[in-house]
Amino acid sequence: MSGTATPTAAARLRLIRQEQLATHAAELLSGKEAALERECVRLAGHVNRTEQRWRERSSDAATWLLRTRMLGGSRELDRVVDTESANAAVSVTWQASMGVAYPSDVSCTFPEPPAVYTTAAMAPTIEAHRQALRTAAEHAAMSSALERLQSELVATRRRRRAIEDRLIPDLAAERQALEIHLDEEDRDQALRVRLAARQQTGVAT
Repeated sequence: MSGTATPTAAARLRLIRQEQLATHAAELLSGKEAALERECVRLAGHVNRTEQRWRERSSDAATWLLRTRMLGGSRELDRVVDTESANAAVSVTWQASMGVAYPSDVSCTFPEPPAVYTTAAMAPTIEAHRQALRTAAEHAAMSSALERLQSELVATRRRRRAIEDRLIPDLAAERQALEIHLDEEDRDQALRVRLAARQQTGVAT
């Protein structure tokens, strides 16, 4: 190969650099993919646990509601429901990790309960429903987080495969074609040099 870089040789160097960058990008995406997989497994466990707690708390709330109605607390329940609905609030804490934002925690606030209820079952009924709301919010947050991370995992895997299965092979094939062309240029140049040397030798004799 000649000492001066030809456009083809410069293109080969660019392709080598692009291959290196693509390989590095694939490695980074592979690491991100592994981290997302671990986080999805962890969150899937949380989703299962919060769903179980939510079902248990909902069952408890339904049981206490029935007791309160049986004790004649339906009117008071209507007033409590209006108050709770107007003043209860759910706050979601978000976090960003690995290029995706997702819920990480929830908190619930409720109005101050009355000092006295007309029905003995009212206080535990209200508390049971508050617990059911808390666990429902936790389950919803964890489910949303898992869904968002799973979507990011799918996108990350798709990008990695596109680089590994298409981009890198295409760059390698293009580089190999250029290398073949460069080898042909080197052979042609070497042949021209030998022919020129022979011609010079013939003229000198």
